[in-house]
Amino acid sequence: MSEKELEVQRHGMMNLASSTSITLIGFLATIFYAHWVGAGVLGTYFVFLSLYSILCFATDLGIAYAVTQRISEGKDQDRYYSAGFAIRVGAFIILALGLILFRERFVDLNQAGLFWVLLAVLGLGTIQSCVNIAIGASNRLGLAATTTLINNIARILIQVVTVFLGYQISGLVGGLAAGILIQLLIEVRFVDYHLKKFQWAHVKSLFSFSGWAVLISAGNILFDNISLIIIAYFLPVADVGIYGVCWTFSFFALFVSTALVNTLYVKVSRWNAQEDRSAITIALSRATTYSLIFALPILIGGILLGYNLLFFLYGASFSAGANALIIIIAMRVLQSIANLYTNFLLATDQARQAVVGITAGIGINCLLCILLVPMIGISGAAIAAFVNVCITFFIARSYLSSIIPLEIERPVIRDIILATALMTGYLIMIMHLLADQSAVSTILMVLSGAGVYFLALLILNLQIREDAFRILKIKWI
Repeated sequence: MSEKELEVQRHGMMNLASSTSITLIGFLATIFYAHWVGAGVLGTYFVFLSLYSILCFATDLGIAYAVTQRISEGKDQDRYYSAGFAIRVGAFIILALGLILFRERFVDLNQAGLFWVLLAVLGLGTIQSCVNIAIGASNRLGLAATTTLINNIARILIQVVTVFLGYQISGLVGGLAAGILIQLLIEVRFVDYHLKKFQWAHVKSLFSFSGWAVLISAGNILFDNISLIIIAYFLPVADVGIYGVCWTFSFFALFVSTALVNTLYVKVSRWNAQEDRSAITIALSRATTYSLIFALPILIGGILLGYNLLFFLYGASFSAGANALIIIIAMRVLQSIANLYTNFLLATDQARQAVVGITAGIGINCLLCILLVPMIGISGAAIAAFVNVCITFFIARSYLSSIIPLEIERPVIRDIILATALMTGYLIMIMHLLADQSAVSTILMVLSGAGVYFLALLILNLQIREDAFRILKIKWI
Protein backbone atom coordinates (compact mmCIF):
# COMPACT_ATOMS: atom_id res chain seq x y z
CA MET A 1 0.00 0.00 0.00
CA SER A 2 1.37 3.44 -0.96
CA GLU A 3 2.21 6.18 1.53
CA LYS A 4 -0.79 8.20 0.32
CA GLU A 5 -3.16 5.30 0.94
CA LEU A 6 -1.68 4.70 4.40
CA GLU A 7 -2.11 8.37 5.31
CA VAL A 8 -5.71 8.39 4.09
CA GLN A 9 -6.49 5.18 5.97
CA ARG A 10 -4.94 6.44 9.22
CA HIS A 11 -6.69 9.82 9.12
CA GLY A 12 -9.89 8.18 7.87
CA MET A 13 -9.95 5.72 10.77
CA MET A 14 -9.33 8.51 13.28
CA ASN A 15 -12.23 10.49 11.81
CA LEU A 16 -14.36 7.36 11.73
CA ALA A 17 -13.60 6.56 15.37
CA SER A 18 -14.49 10.13 16.30
CA SER A 19 -17.73 10.27 14.28
CA THR A 20 -18.78 6.80 15.47
CA SER A 21 -18.28 7.76 19.09
CA ILE A 22 -20.11 11.06 18.63
CA THR A 23 -23.04 9.37 16.90
CA LEU A 24 -23.33 6.62 19.51
CA ILE A 25 -23.02 8.95 22.51
CA GLY A 26 -25.46 11.38 20.95
CA PHE A 27 -27.88 8.53 20.29
CA LEU A 28 -27.82 7.45 23.95
CA ALA A 29 -28.09 11.04 25.17
CA THR A 30 -31.10 11.73 22.95
CA ILE A 31 -32.85 8.69 24.43
CA PHE A 32 -32.30 10.20 27.89
CA TYR A 33 -33.56 13.64 26.80
CA ALA A 34 -36.63 12.12 25.15
CA HIS A 35 -37.66 10.37 28.37
CA TRP A 36 -36.60 13.13 30.78
CA VAL A 37 -37.90 16.32 29.12
CA GLY A 38 -40.26 15.00 26.41
CA ALA A 39 -40.79 15.87 22.76
CA GLY A 40 -41.84 19.48 23.49
CA VAL A 41 -38.61 20.66 25.18
CA LEU A 42 -36.55 18.60 22.76
CA GLY A 43 -38.36 20.29 19.88
CA THR A 44 -37.52 23.73 21.30
CA TYR A 45 -33.85 22.74 21.51
CA PHE A 46 -33.88 21.50 17.90
CA VAL A 47 -35.36 24.83 16.78
CA PHE A 48 -32.59 26.67 18.70
CA LEU A 49 -29.98 24.52 16.97
CA SER A 50 -31.55 25.27 13.59
CA LEU A 51 -31.43 29.04 14.22
CA TYR A 52 -27.85 28.75 15.46
CA SER A 53 -26.81 26.80 12.36
CA ILE A 54 -28.43 29.30 10.00
CA LEU A 55 -26.77 32.23 11.77
CA CYS A 56 -23.42 30.40 11.68
CA PHE A 57 -23.82 30.27 7.92
CA ALA A 58 -24.39 34.04 7.87
CA THR A 59 -21.01 34.52 9.60
CA ASP A 60 -19.32 32.06 7.22
CA LEU A 61 -20.54 32.94 3.71
CA GLY A 62 -18.39 30.20 2.22
CA ILE A 63 -15.16 31.59 3.70
CA ALA A 64 -14.46 28.32 5.57
CA TYR A 65 -14.26 26.37 2.30
CA ALA A 66 -12.20 29.14 0.70
CA VAL A 67 -9.65 29.35 3.55
CA THR A 68 -9.24 25.57 3.58
CA GLN A 69 -8.75 25.53 -0.18
CA ARG A 70 -6.19 28.36 -0.25
CA ILE A 71 -4.20 27.15 2.77
CA SER A 72 -4.04 23.59 1.43
CA GLU A 73 -2.56 24.98 -1.81
CA GLY A 74 0.49 26.00 0.24
CA LYS A 75 0.88 29.70 -0.59
CA ASP A 76 0.63 32.73 1.80
CA GLN A 77 -0.94 30.51 4.45
CA ASP A 78 -0.63 32.99 7.34
CA ARG A 79 -2.19 35.78 5.34
CA TYR A 80 -5.08 33.67 4.04
CA TYR A 81 -5.76 32.48 7.58
CA SER A 82 -5.69 36.09 8.85
CA ALA A 83 -7.92 37.33 6.04
CA GLY A 84 -10.47 34.59 6.69
CA PHE A 85 -10.40 35.26 10.43
CA ALA A 86 -11.00 39.00 9.91
CA ILE A 87 -13.82 38.48 7.43
CA ARG A 88 -15.70 36.07 9.67
CA VAL A 89 -15.33 38.14 12.85
CA GLY A 90 -16.45 41.22 10.92
CA ALA A 91 -19.47 39.33 9.59
CA PHE A 92 -20.40 38.25 13.12
CA ILE A 93 -20.23 41.83 14.44
CA ILE A 94 -22.46 43.13 11.64
CA LEU A 95 -24.91 40.26 12.10
CA ALA A 96 -25.03 40.72 15.90
CA LEU A 97 -25.75 44.45 15.53
CA GLY A 98 -28.55 43.66 13.08
CA LEU A 99 -30.09 41.07 15.41
CA ILE A 100 -29.95 43.49 18.36
CA LEU A 101 -31.58 46.20 16.25
CA PHE A 102 -34.51 43.89 15.46
CA ARG A 103 -34.51 42.10 18.79
CA GLU A 104 -38.21 42.69 19.48
CA ARG A 105 -39.13 40.53 16.49
CA PHE A 106 -37.62 37.43 18.15
CA VAL A 107 -40.57 36.93 20.49
CA ASP A 108 -40.02 33.24 21.24
CA LEU A 109 -36.31 33.69 21.98
CA ASN A 110 -36.99 36.66 24.27
CA GLN A 111 -39.69 34.82 26.17
CA ALA A 112 -37.39 31.83 26.66
CA GLY A 113 -34.52 34.12 27.73
CA LEU A 114 -32.35 32.78 24.91
CA PHE A 115 -31.75 35.82 22.70
CA TRP A 116 -28.51 36.99 24.34
CA VAL A 117 -27.47 33.39 24.86
CA LEU A 118 -27.81 32.79 21.12
CA LEU A 119 -25.56 35.77 20.35
CA ALA A 120 -22.94 34.61 22.86
CA VAL A 121 -22.90 31.04 21.51
CA LEU A 122 -22.76 32.37 17.95
CA GLY A 123 -19.72 34.55 18.72
CA LEU A 124 -17.97 31.69 20.46
CA GLY A 125 -18.76 29.33 17.61
CA THR A 126 -17.41 31.78 15.03
CA ILE A 127 -14.01 32.00 16.74
CA GLN A 128 -13.84 28.24 17.30
CA SER A 129 -14.71 27.56 13.66
CA CYS A 130 -11.88 29.81 12.45
CA VAL A 131 -9.39 27.95 14.63
CA ASN A 132 -10.77 24.55 13.63
CA ILE A 133 -10.38 25.39 9.94
CA ALA A 134 -6.70 26.21 10.52
CA ILE A 135 -6.19 22.82 12.19
CA GLY A 136 -7.86 20.88 9.38
CA ALA A 137 -6.26 22.86 6.53
CA SER A 138 -2.80 22.08 7.92
CA ASN A 139 -3.59 18.35 7.44
CA ARG A 140 -3.75 17.70 11.20
CA LEU A 141 -6.95 15.76 10.73
CA GLY A 142 -6.35 13.43 13.66
CA LEU A 143 -6.17 16.40 16.01
CA ALA A 144 -9.31 17.91 14.49
CA ALA A 145 -11.19 14.62 14.90
CA THR A 146 -10.03 14.27 18.51
CA THR A 147 -11.04 17.80 19.55
CA THR A 148 -14.42 17.42 17.86
CA LEU A 149 -14.95 14.23 19.86
CA ILE A 150 -13.94 16.02 23.09
CA ASN A 151 -16.37 18.84 22.27
CA ASN A 152 -19.27 16.42 21.85
CA ILE A 153 -18.44 14.31 24.91
CA ALA A 154 -18.16 17.42 27.09
CA ARG A 155 -21.37 18.87 25.64
CA ILE A 156 -23.37 15.71 26.24
CA LEU A 157 -22.02 15.11 29.75
CA ILE A 158 -22.87 18.67 30.80
CA GLN A 159 -26.29 18.45 29.15
CA VAL A 160 -27.14 15.16 30.84
CA VAL A 161 -26.12 16.46 34.28
CA THR A 162 -27.90 19.81 33.94
CA VAL A 163 -31.06 18.26 32.48
CA PHE A 164 -31.07 15.72 35.30
CA LEU A 165 -30.86 18.63 37.76
CA GLY A 166 -33.95 20.16 36.17
CA TYR A 167 -32.58 22.93 33.95
CA GLN A 168 -34.09 21.47 30.74
CA ILE A 169 -33.65 23.88 27.77
CA SER A 170 -31.06 26.05 29.54
CA GLY A 171 -29.06 22.93 30.38
CA LEU A 172 -29.15 21.75 26.77
CA VAL A 173 -28.01 25.13 25.44
CA GLY A 174 -25.42 25.53 28.18
CA GLY A 175 -23.88 22.17 27.32
CA LEU A 176 -23.67 23.24 23.67
CA ALA A 177 -21.74 26.40 24.60
CA ALA A 178 -19.44 24.56 27.02
CA GLY A 179 -18.45 21.98 24.40
CA ILE A 180 -17.55 24.70 21.88
CA LEU A 181 -15.47 26.57 24.47
CA ILE A 182 -13.54 23.46 25.50
CA GLN A 183 -12.72 22.61 21.89
CA LEU A 184 -11.54 26.19 21.26
CA LEU A 185 -9.26 26.19 24.32
CA ILE A 186 -7.60 22.97 23.18
CA GLU A 187 -7.25 23.81 19.48
CA VAL A 188 -5.90 27.34 19.86
CA ARG A 189 -2.65 25.91 21.26
CA PHE A 190 -1.99 23.92 18.08
CA VAL A 191 -2.65 26.46 15.31
CA ASP A 192 0.32 26.54 12.93
CA TYR A 193 -0.51 29.94 11.45
CA HIS A 194 -0.21 33.47 12.82
CA LEU A 195 -2.34 36.55 12.40
CA LYS A 196 -0.48 38.80 9.98
CA LYS A 197 -1.25 41.83 7.88
CA PHE A 198 -2.91 40.72 4.66
CA GLN A 199 -3.63 42.45 1.39
CA TRP A 200 -6.79 43.04 -0.59
CA ALA A 201 -5.58 40.39 -3.05
CA HIS A 202 -5.95 37.75 -0.32
CA VAL A 203 -9.49 38.87 0.48
CA LYS A 204 -10.36 38.93 -3.22
CA SER A 205 -8.94 35.44 -3.70
CA LEU A 206 -11.04 34.08 -0.83
CA PHE A 207 -14.20 35.68 -2.14
CA SER A 208 -13.50 34.40 -5.67
CA PHE A 209 -13.81 30.86 -4.28
CA SER A 210 -16.40 31.56 -1.59
CA GLY A 211 -18.75 33.12 -4.13
CA TRP A 212 -19.71 29.58 -5.11
CA ALA A 213 -18.93 27.95 -1.78
CA VAL A 214 -21.41 30.26 -0.01
CA LEU A 215 -24.22 28.71 -2.04
CA ILE A 216 -22.99 25.25 -1.08
CA SER A 217 -22.91 26.23 2.59
CA ALA A 218 -26.40 27.71 2.28
CA GLY A 219 -27.67 24.52 0.67
CA ASN A 220 -26.17 22.33 3.38
CA ILE A 221 -27.51 24.50 6.19
CA LEU A 222 -30.98 24.69 4.66
CA PHE A 223 -30.98 20.94 4.02
CA ASP A 224 -30.29 20.17 7.68
CA ASN A 225 -32.66 22.78 9.12
CA ILE A 226 -35.42 23.82 6.71
CA SER A 227 -37.54 20.75 7.49
CA LEU A 228 -37.51 21.46 11.24
CA ILE A 229 -38.40 25.11 10.73
CA ILE A 230 -41.29 24.34 8.36
CA ILE A 231 -42.57 21.59 10.67
CA ALA A 232 -42.42 24.06 13.58
CA TYR A 233 -44.49 26.53 11.53
CA PHE A 234 -47.23 24.10 10.47
CA LEU A 235 -47.27 21.48 13.23
CA PRO A 236 -47.01 21.29 17.05
CA VAL A 237 -43.52 21.63 18.53
CA ALA A 238 -43.71 17.99 19.69
CA ASP A 239 -43.63 16.94 16.03
CA VAL A 240 -40.39 18.90 15.67
CA GLY A 241 -38.99 16.77 18.49
CA ILE A 242 -40.13 13.52 16.85
CA TYR A 243 -38.70 14.48 13.46
CA GLY A 244 -35.50 15.74 15.07
CA VAL A 245 -35.02 12.38 16.81
CA CYS A 246 -35.51 10.51 13.51
CA TRP A 247 -33.11 12.89 11.76
CA THR A 248 -30.48 12.44 14.47
CA PHE A 249 -30.91 8.66 14.59
CA SER A 250 -30.38 8.41 10.82
CA PHE A 251 -26.82 9.76 11.14
CA PHE A 252 -25.75 6.16 11.85
CA ALA A 253 -26.08 5.61 8.08
CA LEU A 254 -23.92 8.64 7.31
CA PHE A 255 -21.03 8.68 9.76
CA VAL A 256 -18.62 6.68 7.54
CA SER A 257 -19.21 9.03 4.62
CA THR A 258 -18.81 12.04 6.93
CA ALA A 259 -15.48 10.71 8.22
CA LEU A 260 -14.25 10.17 4.66
CA VAL A 261 -15.34 13.64 3.54
CA ASN A 262 -13.54 15.23 6.50
CA THR A 263 -10.44 13.19 5.69
CA LEU A 264 -10.29 13.51 1.93
CA TYR A 265 -11.14 17.15 1.20
CA VAL A 266 -7.72 18.58 2.06
CA LYS A 267 -5.91 15.63 0.48
CA VAL A 268 -7.86 15.76 -2.79
CA SER A 269 -7.28 19.51 -2.96
CA ARG A 270 -3.54 18.89 -2.60
CA TRP A 271 -3.56 16.08 -5.19
CA ASN A 272 -5.51 18.31 -7.57
CA ALA A 273 -2.87 21.04 -7.23
CA GLN A 274 -0.25 18.37 -8.04
CA GLU A 275 -2.41 17.15 -10.98
CA ASP A 276 -2.48 13.62 -9.54
CA ARG A 277 -5.85 12.54 -10.95
CA SER A 278 -5.08 8.85 -10.46
CA ALA A 279 -4.94 9.26 -6.67
CA ILE A 280 -8.25 11.17 -6.73
CA THR A 281 -9.95 8.43 -8.78
CA ILE A 282 -8.76 5.65 -6.48
CA ALA A 283 -9.77 7.61 -3.36
CA LEU A 284 -13.31 8.21 -4.66
CA SER A 285 -13.78 4.58 -5.68
CA ARG A 286 -12.69 3.27 -2.29
CA ALA A 287 -14.64 5.94 -0.37
CA THR A 288 -17.82 5.08 -2.27
CA THR A 289 -17.46 1.43 -1.31
CA TYR A 290 -16.85 2.08 2.36
CA SER A 291 -19.71 4.59 2.59
CA LEU A 292 -22.10 1.80 1.64
CA ILE A 293 -20.70 -0.73 4.12
CA PHE A 294 -22.76 0.76 6.96
CA ALA A 295 -25.49 2.58 5.03
CA LEU A 296 -27.13 -0.44 3.34
CA PRO A 297 -27.53 -2.69 6.43
CA ILE A 298 -28.73 0.28 8.50
CA LEU A 299 -31.47 0.89 5.91
CA ILE A 300 -32.67 -2.70 6.23
CA GLY A 301 -32.47 -2.45 10.01
CA GLY A 302 -34.56 0.73 9.90
CA ILE A 303 -37.23 -0.95 7.77
CA LEU A 304 -37.47 -4.02 10.00
CA LEU A 305 -36.83 -2.56 13.46
CA GLY A 306 -37.42 1.19 13.13
CA TYR A 307 -40.82 1.21 14.84
CA ASN A 308 -39.59 -0.91 17.76
CA LEU A 309 -36.48 1.23 18.21
CA LEU A 310 -38.52 4.45 18.39
CA PHE A 311 -41.21 2.90 20.60
CA PHE A 312 -39.02 1.13 23.14
CA LEU A 313 -35.99 3.42 23.23
CA TYR A 314 -37.53 6.89 22.95
CA GLY A 315 -41.12 6.37 24.04
CA ALA A 316 -44.54 5.61 22.58
CA SER A 317 -45.07 9.16 21.27
CA PHE A 318 -41.93 8.92 19.10
CA SER A 319 -43.16 5.80 17.28
CA ALA A 320 -45.28 8.14 15.14
CA GLY A 321 -42.06 8.90 13.25
CA ALA A 322 -41.47 5.29 12.09
CA ASN A 323 -42.45 5.90 8.44
CA ALA A 324 -40.46 9.13 8.31
CA LEU A 325 -37.44 7.32 9.78
CA ILE A 326 -37.39 4.73 6.97
CA ILE A 327 -37.56 7.44 4.30
CA ILE A 328 -34.83 9.47 6.00
CA ILE A 329 -32.48 6.47 6.28
CA ALA A 330 -33.07 5.66 2.58
CA MET A 331 -32.16 9.27 1.86
CA ARG A 332 -28.96 8.90 3.92
CA VAL A 333 -27.82 5.93 1.81
CA LEU A 334 -27.87 8.09 -1.32
CA GLN A 335 -26.56 11.11 0.56
CA SER A 336 -23.48 9.18 1.69
CA ILE A 337 -22.38 9.06 -1.98
CA ALA A 338 -23.74 12.49 -2.96
CA ASN A 339 -21.66 14.14 -0.23
CA LEU A 340 -18.52 12.52 -1.62
CA TYR A 341 -19.31 13.70 -5.16
CA THR A 342 -20.01 17.26 -4.02
CA ASN A 343 -16.86 17.53 -1.92
CA PHE A 344 -14.69 16.04 -4.67
CA LEU A 345 -16.07 18.71 -7.01
CA LEU A 346 -15.15 21.37 -4.47
CA ALA A 347 -11.69 19.96 -3.83
CA THR A 348 -10.96 19.85 -7.58
CA ASP A 349 -11.87 23.56 -7.79
CA GLN A 350 -15.21 22.88 -9.48
CA ALA A 351 -17.32 24.81 -6.99
CA ARG A 352 -19.73 26.15 -9.61
CA GLN A 353 -20.67 22.62 -10.70
CA ALA A 354 -21.20 21.56 -7.08
CA VAL A 355 -23.51 24.52 -6.55
CA VAL A 356 -25.84 23.50 -9.37
CA GLY A 357 -26.78 20.17 -7.78
CA ILE A 358 -27.10 21.52 -4.25
CA THR A 359 -29.21 24.57 -5.10
CA ALA A 360 -31.50 22.60 -7.42
CA GLY A 361 -32.07 20.01 -4.71
CA ILE A 362 -32.72 22.45 -1.89
CA GLY A 363 -35.12 24.48 -4.02
CA ILE A 364 -37.30 21.42 -4.63
CA ASN A 365 -36.92 20.46 -0.96
CA CYS A 366 -38.33 23.77 0.28
CA LEU A 367 -41.23 23.65 -2.16
CA LEU A 368 -42.15 20.05 -1.31
CA CYS A 369 -41.89 20.71 2.43
CA ILE A 370 -44.34 23.58 2.18
CA LEU A 371 -46.73 21.46 0.12
CA LEU A 372 -46.42 18.10 1.89
CA VAL A 373 -45.94 18.89 5.60
CA PRO A 374 -49.46 20.37 6.06
CA MET A 375 -50.91 17.40 4.14
CA ILE A 376 -49.11 14.33 5.54
CA GLY A 377 -47.04 15.66 8.44
CA ILE A 378 -43.42 14.81 9.11
CA SER A 379 -43.35 12.09 6.44
CA GLY A 380 -43.80 14.88 3.91
CA ALA A 381 -40.60 16.53 5.14
CA ALA A 382 -38.78 13.20 4.84
CA ILE A 383 -39.99 12.74 1.25
CA ALA A 384 -38.83 16.27 0.40
CA ALA A 385 -35.36 15.53 1.79
CA PHE A 386 -35.17 12.29 -0.22
CA VAL A 387 -36.05 14.05 -3.48
CA ASN A 388 -33.50 16.75 -2.63
CA VAL A 389 -30.68 14.22 -2.33
CA CYS A 390 -31.71 12.37 -5.50
CA ILE A 391 -31.44 15.58 -7.53
CA THR A 392 -28.10 16.54 -5.95
CA PHE A 393 -26.69 13.04 -6.48
CA PHE A 394 -27.44 12.77 -10.19
CA ILE A 395 -26.31 16.31 -11.04
CA ALA A 396 -23.06 16.02 -9.05
CA ARG A 397 -22.35 12.61 -10.59
CA SER A 398 -22.84 13.98 -14.08
CA TYR A 399 -20.35 16.83 -13.54
CA LEU A 400 -17.78 14.72 -11.69
CA SER A 401 -17.76 12.04 -14.39
CA SER A 402 -16.46 14.64 -16.85
CA ILE A 403 -13.45 15.33 -14.60
CA ILE A 404 -12.37 11.87 -13.41
CA PRO A 405 -13.46 8.28 -14.15
CA LEU A 406 -16.12 7.10 -11.70
CA GLU A 407 -14.98 3.59 -11.01
CA ILE A 408 -17.04 1.20 -8.87
CA GLU A 409 -15.57 -1.72 -6.95
CA ARG A 410 -18.24 -4.13 -8.17
CA PRO A 411 -17.02 -7.30 -6.39
CA VAL A 412 -16.91 -5.55 -3.01
CA ILE A 413 -20.34 -3.92 -3.44
CA ARG A 414 -21.76 -7.27 -4.57
CA ASP A 415 -20.50 -8.84 -1.33
CA ILE A 416 -21.94 -5.97 0.73
CA ILE A 417 -25.34 -6.61 -0.84
CA LEU A 418 -25.04 -10.36 -0.24
CA ALA A 419 -24.04 -9.88 3.42
CA THR A 420 -26.97 -7.47 3.84
CA ALA A 421 -29.32 -10.09 2.38
CA LEU A 422 -28.02 -12.70 4.84
CA MET A 423 -28.56 -10.27 7.72
CA THR A 424 -32.10 -9.55 6.47
CA GLY A 425 -32.99 -13.22 6.39
CA TYR A 426 -31.61 -13.69 9.90
CA LEU A 427 -33.61 -10.74 11.32
CA ILE A 428 -36.87 -11.87 9.69
CA MET A 429 -36.40 -15.35 11.13
CA ILE A 430 -35.68 -14.02 14.63
CA MET A 431 -38.67 -11.65 14.52
CA HIS A 432 -40.97 -14.58 13.72
CA LEU A 433 -39.51 -16.71 16.51
CA LEU A 434 -39.84 -14.00 19.19
CA ALA A 435 -43.45 -13.76 20.31
CA ASP A 436 -42.97 -10.74 22.60
CA GLN A 437 -41.09 -7.63 21.56
CA SER A 438 -39.27 -5.52 24.13
CA ALA A 439 -36.45 -3.00 24.39
CA VAL A 440 -34.00 -5.74 25.32
CA SER A 441 -35.03 -8.06 22.48
CA THR A 442 -34.88 -5.18 19.99
CA ILE A 443 -31.36 -4.21 21.05
CA LEU A 444 -30.25 -7.85 20.94
CA MET A 445 -31.63 -8.18 17.41
CA VAL A 446 -29.74 -5.06 16.34
CA LEU A 447 -26.47 -6.31 17.83
CA SER A 448 -26.79 -9.87 16.60
CA GLY A 449 -27.88 -8.70 13.14
CA ALA A 450 -24.80 -6.47 12.96
CA GLY A 451 -22.67 -9.42 14.03
CA VAL A 452 -24.10 -11.65 11.28
CA TYR A 453 -23.56 -8.91 8.68
CA PHE A 454 -19.94 -8.14 9.52
CA LEU A 455 -18.99 -11.79 9.94
CA ALA A 456 -20.50 -12.60 6.54
CA LEU A 457 -18.74 -9.61 4.96
CA LEU A 458 -15.34 -10.60 6.35
CA ILE A 459 -15.79 -14.16 5.09
CA LEU A 460 -17.05 -13.13 1.66
CA ASN A 461 -14.56 -10.41 0.74
CA LEU A 462 -10.77 -10.65 0.91
CA GLN A 463 -10.17 -6.92 0.38
CA ILE A 464 -12.32 -5.91 3.34
CA ARG A 465 -10.75 -8.64 5.45
CA GLU A 466 -7.24 -7.38 4.64
CA ASP A 467 -8.23 -3.77 5.32
CA ALA A 468 -9.72 -4.78 8.66
CA PHE A 469 -6.51 -6.48 9.77
CA ARG A 470 -4.41 -3.60 8.43
CA ILE A 471 -6.30 -1.18 10.66
CA LEU A 472 -4.91 -3.01 13.69
CA LYS A 473 -1.39 -2.11 12.56
CA ILE A 474 -1.99 1.60 11.97
CA LYS A 475 0.44 3.97 13.68
CA TRP A 476 -2.03 6.39 15.24
CA ILE A 477 0.49 8.98 16.40
